[in-house]
Amino acid sequence: MPRPKKPPKDTETAEASAYLSGLFREFHEQTHKYHSLTGQLLSLEAQIELVEKTLCLTRDHLAMMIGKTDSATPRDWNEVLRGVRFVGVRLADACKVLLQEHQRLTPKEIVGGLNLGMFRFRTSSPLREIHAALLRQSFAERSGESYVWVGTTEHQLPLRMRVVKGAMLTQRPGAEAGSKAKIAK
Repeated sequence: MPRPKKPPKDTETAEASAYLSGLFREFHEQTHKYHSLTGQLLSLEAQIELVEKTLCLTRDHLAMMIGKTDSATPRDWNEVLRGVRFVGVRLADACKVLLQEHQRLTPKEIVGGLNLGMFRFRTSSPLREIHAALLRQSFAERSGESYVWVGTTEHQLPLRMRVVKGAMLTQRPGAEAGSKAKIAK
């Protein structure tokens, strides 16, 4: 069987070369845009974590000072503090507080209570996050469409802060050489 002949190199057309050149240029620009936006996203996540921690410290300090004051200005401080009580808190702990207060809540009611306390979900699926957080907790049971408080009436432990993932702090491969060069300058 005879082999087909390869076309000679001089048969490339200007149209094909220009088209591929345009595609590659767009690909290259999108690669740089993706890299830039990823950097901006991680930068914003770091800023949000710092603001969360600062807000938590300020909230706790304000609550402590209000508790020590005999005559705080006539204001409903409890309502103000409840509006930020779940900032920076672990989801399981926030759900525990809500279930202990209400005894029985549907997942949508838990989302509403978390939103009122300014909880920040990590995904766009809060019902899945809640289900995962309550899956193996000893203080809650699933009963039909609701979660029911089955914990003891012990003293409520302080809400624990969410821990920063170590993966965000690792450097991407290849980025090390560029950062060392910038530091050296």
